[in-house]
Amino acid sequence: MNWRNKLLTPKRIALITTAALTFGTFSALVPHANAEGIKHLDQIRVALLIDSTKYKKVEPVVTLTASGGLDIAVRNSAGTAAKPWASIPDASIRMSIDQYSVIMLETIDYIAAKALNAKLTAMPEDSYVLSRVKQGRTVYQVYYGSFASKEEAEDAAAQALKDTTVSALTKSAPPVFKGPLHWSAGTYADEAAALQQLLVFNQAGLDADIALQEDAAGKLTYSVWVGNEATTGQLEAVKQTALRAAPNLLLQPVNTKSSYLIRRSDVTASSNGSASVSHYAAAAGDQKTVIHPKSQGIAIKERANLSYRGDMEISTYHGKLALVNEVQMEQYLYAVVGSELNSGWPTEALKAQAVAARTFAIKQGNKYEIAQVTDTTLDQVYYGIQKEFAAGIQAVDATKDEVLSDKNGLISPVFSSNSGGMTADPSEVWGNPLAYLRSVPSPDDGAEKGKAIWYRIQLTDGRTGYVHSMYLKDSGQKGKEGASYYEATEQGVNVRTAPYVDNAGNPSIAQLSNKEKVLVLGQEKESNAYSWIRGPYTGNEIKSKLAAANVVVSGDLQSLEISKRGPSGRVTELKANGVVVKVPYPDALRAALGGLPSTRFEIVQAGSYTGNTPDPIGLAIAGAGSSETSSAGSDSVYVLSGGQSQPTALKITDLTALGTTGQSKPTSPSVTPVIPPNPQTSGQGNQFIFRGTGFGHGLGMSQWGARGYAELGYDYKKILQSYYAGVNITKE
Repeated sequence: MNWRNKLLTPKRIALITTAALTFGTFSALVPHANAEGIKHLDQIRVALLIDSTKYKKVEPVVTLTASGGLDIAVRNSAGTAAKPWASIPDASIRMSIDQYSVIMLETIDYIAAKALNAKLTAMPEDSYVLSRVKQGRTVYQVYYGSFASKEEAEDAAAQALKDTTVSALTKSAPPVFKGPLHWSAGTYADEAAALQQLLVFNQAGLDADIALQEDAAGKLTYSVWVGNEATTGQLEAVKQTALRAAPNLLLQPVNTKSSYLIRRSDVTASSNGSASVSHYAAAAGDQKTVIHPKSQGIAIKERANLSYRGDMEISTYHGKLALVNEVQMEQYLYAVVGSELNSGWPTEALKAQAVAARTFAIKQGNKYEIAQVTDTTLDQVYYGIQKEFAAGIQAVDATKDEVLSDKNGLISPVFSSNSGGMTADPSEVWGNPLAYLRSVPSPDDGAEKGKAIWYRIQLTDGRTGYVHSMYLKDSGQKGKEGASYYEATEQGVNVRTAPYVDNAGNPSIAQLSNKEKVLVLGQEKESNAYSWIRGPYTGNEIKSKLAAANVVVSGDLQSLEISKRGPSGRVTELKANGVVVKVPYPDALRAALGGLPSTRFEIVQAGSYTGNTPDPIGLAIAGAGSSETSSAGSDSVYVLSGGQSQPTALKITDLTALGTTGQSKPTSPSVTPVIPPNPQTSGQGNQFIFRGTGFGHGLGMSQWGARGYAELGYDYKKILQSYYAGVNITKE
């Protein structure tokens, strides 16, 4: 899992599927070795595309667009960018690395090239289309992937050709392997002269391009390069053809260790093959190519067309293209705060987020060697200029340079979307203690305020599910047990297994016709960051989820038992058929169960509740006949009050009385519900329902809790010190 295990921010709760919450690898949140001594960063480097051991997001080509145009330069050995090598007006460019690749098809038929590109783009290595003029006609070359070696390119091509559609679209023509070997046919002081020589080789049917370089005096030059070959044998064959076309020219092998940009014509996005953009292939090795916007913001197509402040750097890292955004720290934080929280949130909550995000970013050091952070939840969300808003910018500016530290220096201020009423203890997440993190109450229930009601209904075939209340109305009829029949208000009303909309993770199990009647068994609030329901799942479904997490269950899954909980009530150990489910750290149980929002859950026996029982903590209270029991009795729950180390049993009526009349949950942050600590086993009919609170691992600051505290009048410093023990807020 990532450091927040794909944390759901308030903006993203309704948009991200359960599956998207669970994948990746978790790294223990300990001080990074490279972070020692780092106190301040004026600028930060954010990896948007990178192939690293900690995070992998790779594209063979990246598309950059700036409304005011772009300048392209290459850094010199001192690390500073020289004057621009190319100045692009209001348009897009594409960038790649000059290394090994595969031409899967060369054709004069753009429709055929487009079709193959569309198929290859969906494959692991991705694809693009270049156009060239050869012997007076335009040809289209469909490239696949970008690789550090010819062998890698060969393996990728072999895998792609196993697809029958790819094989058919290539017309069974063998792939042609290309690489970074070129002949230089001369260097020219102006581009026009170079283009004249280029035409000679085009007429001979050769692949030839203009290459940009700097001479010893730092002056930009234009060279004509012939061939882009993968082997010396291929290069020699190109030489013979080139010399027949221009016998008086001296061909020199290109020094691939020098800095250069090869300019080509890219028609990948064209509708008919006639509209092209400049495609620059940068030298591999140590070259750093910098793209600078003439006005604010560069949009990256491969990052959902998000626009970012600052410059972009293209380099080669671990044999793959790396794209790093270089941006001022405070400008970076504008987008982080905007990506993590909403514009309507209280100012003090925004400030708390700004200080936590700044501290976290500085603490990372050179975590990715060529960058401090990524733009993902592996670090903290950074979705660019589009997510900025005025209040967030003001919060960042108001806390400029402020960071969190304790007696040992900067802390790693982890945070999550919602802690479910009680933050996690480190032992419940990765298994190790950390002095400034401990389990504390958190006013998180604001996340469910105003959420819609969903009815739990029974279909005529006996199946149960949930329907949004706006699509059902009372028919006035009653069932034998007194339950009401409701009817659908329109055609095609979706019935879902749990009370929330997610077509991927919670698909419709049935659709109601207009005025179709269903029996209403109870009601729930729509699942949200504070309280949620997942399931019901069959034993086979749970077994498959566990298998996907490399947890093997012998035989049919008959029981799923919560065998241990931590200080905040989070599940720290689970047993399947009586055998402990082995995971590397407790929070990984979420992924093992297919992506549960948090580990603060209970397992409810399917059919053991109706939803009509008063439920003051947002968790099902198992009644008579349920396999879930507690030592306090079926009409009691456990709560952890301020200063207590062990939960105490309270009657449901007592707990309800803690809140205001009419409320379904207590409002006092000093009394926090905790799930009963004794083991619970469910599985009647091999049906499992998970009910819980919280989104994310729950460590450190809860974003919804910060909002709750701000609404109670806390300033940002008090909010932060409520979540992180023994810390100071200082300027660095």
